[in-house]
Amino acid sequence: MFRMFGFVGVIGRSFGDFGSLQKGVSTCKISKSHSILVKMSSSFTAVPASSTNSDIRRFVEGPLFNQIVVHSGIAYLSGQVAVDPKTQLTVTDQTKSILDKIDSLLASVGTDKSRILVASVWLSDISTAPEMNAVWETWLDKQNKPARATVEASLVRAELLVEIQVTAALPSKAGAVVTTDAAGAVGPYNQGIVTQDGILFISGCIGLDAKSGQFTGSTIEEQTHQVLKNLDAILRAAGAKGPEAILKTTILLDSMDDFAKVNQIYAEYFGESRFPARACFA
Repeated sequence: MFRMFGFVGVIGRSFGDFGSLQKGVSTCKISKSHSILVKMSSSFTAVPASSTNSDIRRFVEGPLFNQIVVHSGIAYLSGQVAVDPKTQLTVTDQTKSILDKIDSLLASVGTDKSRILVASVWLSDISTAPEMNAVWETWLDKQNKPARATVEASLVRAELLVEIQVTAALPSKAGAVVTTDAAGAVGPYNQGIVTQDGILFISGCIGLDAKSGQFTGSTIEEQTHQVLKNLDAILRAAGAKGPEAILKTTILLDSMDDFAKVNQIYAEYFGESRFPARACFA
């Protein structure tokens, strides 16, 4: 039996809302006769889709700035102040108002305070920090405290006592990769799954022909060729240009006697592109 696992770096078209793909992981398995001779799977990472900033999303536009900017799975919020500081006259009231706004803004892009990475707090008078902290502590997700800095600063209007800015991670979303150019899944799984941050996981690819659904042959050479063909089709369906994107592979052989045969086909697959890191054992 021959199995190959690895990391695949991909540069190619965007996949759904996930942007262009730049790096990832690949797995493959090969065995003899009419058993499985080859099986592979993959993963990669999203990068900006183009220089037109199509990978950056902006929300709640104002005359000078947006309230939220999202990029690569991170939501950046502008500094938030109280809704009505002329009637919300205490640090307690203004902090509550600000944290309510932050909750609403985070929810609008599908995340929440449990995923805040870092917060910055500006106080017009640093001696009011305990009052602000009392509200903050009540509001905080205590199992997921962010990093935070608190400083004294002159705020833009005299009535403002507090300003808070946060940066939060978006939940990871995943989508299926499906192509008729590779052998279909033979069980309750997808050919591949790609996460929002661009990691693609390819299910095991075996030596089945995409059209007939039958094994392409009984030799290690025939099935190794087919496994690589199936893996390549799934990679390209997800946006990879091909084997030059692969970063690491692991090969499992039924017998090390097959190493030279598999290695020759493997080298031909990569051609003139740089070879990935690799481990091979039986």
